[in-house]
Amino acid sequence: MHELLPGFEPSENDLIERALAMPLETKIKKAIAMLQCYEEGALKLSPDGYYLAFSGGKDSCVIKQLAIESGVKFKAWYNLTTIDPPELVRFIKQHHADVAWNRPKMPMLARLVERTSGPPSRLFRWCCEEYKEHGGDGLVKVIGVRIVESARRRRLWREVKQHSSGRGCFVAPIVYWTDTDVWAFIRGRNLPYCGLYDEGFKRLGCIGCPMAGKAGQDREFTRWPKYEAMWKRAVLRFYDRWHGIPNRKGEPRYFEDFGSAQGLWDWWRSGKANEGEADCIYEEMMMNV
Repeated sequence: MHELLPGFEPSENDLIERALAMPLETKIKKAIAMLQCYEEGALKLSPDGYYLAFSGGKDSCVIKQLAIESGVKFKAWYNLTTIDPPELVRFIKQHHADVAWNRPKMPMLARLVERTSGPPSRLFRWCCEEYKEHGGDGLVKVIGVRIVESARRRRLWREVKQHSSGRGCFVAPIVYWTDTDVWAFIRGRNLPYCGLYDEGFKRLGCIGCPMAGKAGQDREFTRWPKYEAMWKRAVLRFYDRWHGIPNRKGEPRYFEDFGSAQGLWDWWRSGKANEGEADCIYEEMMMNV
């Protein structure tokens, strides 16, 4: 194009905006065609075909339905974190009994006590790596990521991304869908969805995730107070476990600055643990970017 119309080649941002503005029916057809196109590659890596990452949220419901409508072979997997909303777990069991479960060896909050890194924060979300992002390594993995969710996702994600290991890849069939598209698809097909959305929840991730922000944490802990007590108990136990033990360089660990286990908890609950760009840095580790 640039040889015929110098200076008029659309920018990447222009192309993204055009993709976002496409009619929903066009997006559906493109998503189905994409899944059908990459199925052969998925089958070469696994007899089950695609590894479909299913969280139980609205986006997961959409990609699973698209996979069904496309006629491709796939197996859906749910990663249990052990601090998932109980309503979400019940929804999956009731409406998606065909989804397989990855169950962790240890509850997340017990693992928190063992790790020297402490409770998760924006800069080190070890919980995503260990509890949410595993599974499907070396396979063609269908995910429900969308670029409208954050600036980082807009920068990092496209319809297909190779895994950083060089084996397998990610296929994101709804990467250019808007929230309006997602809900129109769900309602147009009368798909069941978790009732927490009707209560005003925008995300259905781990209860107490610091990336929900202070207001999000407050709302979640008000809704599920037992989980706040579980988090606090884990953070206090972590401090008591590692207090006074220097790091590999022989230096005091970061949490010593808070003076006490309660001081560490107060800092983590203040919202300061997630200050900065709110997204999962682990994504950058998993892709060639």
